[in-house]
Amino acid sequence: MKKLGDFFNFKKDARILDVGTGNGNFIKMITSLTDDFKEIIGIDNLDKAIEASNKNFEDERIKFIKMDAFKMDFENDSFDIVCLSNSLHHLRDINGILKELARVLKPDGAILVNEMMNDGLTAKQKAHLQLHHFAAEIDRECGDTHNETFKAKEILGILERESELQIKDAWNLTYARPESNTAEEIEWLLKTIDRVMMKIEDKKRLQYYGKKADKIKKYIKKIGFDSATQLIVVLR
Repeated sequence: MKKLGDFFNFKKDARILDVGTGNGNFIKMITSLTDDFKEIIGIDNLDKAIEASNKNFEDERIKFIKMDAFKMDFENDSFDIVCLSNSLHHLRDINGILKELARVLKPDGAILVNEMMNDGLTAKQKAHLQLHHFAAEIDRECGDTHNETFKAKEILGILERESELQIKDAWNLTYARPESNTAEEIEWLLKTIDRVMMKIEDKKRLQYYGKKADKIKKYIKKIGFDSATQLIVVLR
């Protein structure tokens, strides 16, 4: 985590953009690592995400805007740091989005990609992977772009192939947590699985996903849960 903190402090008074910000979780991480920024903007194409994020932050330097990441309204060379967190596997056109990120990046700036890995995980982290891939399968059935996550080498290969910028650094990031899950955490995870399944309306498909859900629930109850390792990649 220190290395990530050092990255966000490499430039004082920075303008930071978080693309595909969702509920602003990655921005929460940024603000826990540094207070030395001029502005942070989070963009997403979902109204609910923008509404929720605006309620979660009181800092006047942080704002959230509904915007298409493939056609951003920002001028060229607008940001010192551009972040893409856990969004790579959601993209239908990775090359297109990376070109747009590079367009709004200042010449001396950096793009930071933070992406969940599917390899080298502990038994508890595999519970996160199972839950994530379960949700991704349901999203695809509902017509959304949500692919399964990548191996670390695949992430690096995609960025090398699709980005005009060069990879300058890469490292793994894990989140420290208590060794055992609380009963409340486990219950919340089980309810999360049920909430994900609410998107399925067809009874036959609901039975299909219900069997998968039961297996994941049993795994979480037996093994526990931990967040999967993230791969951090810096492009310049």
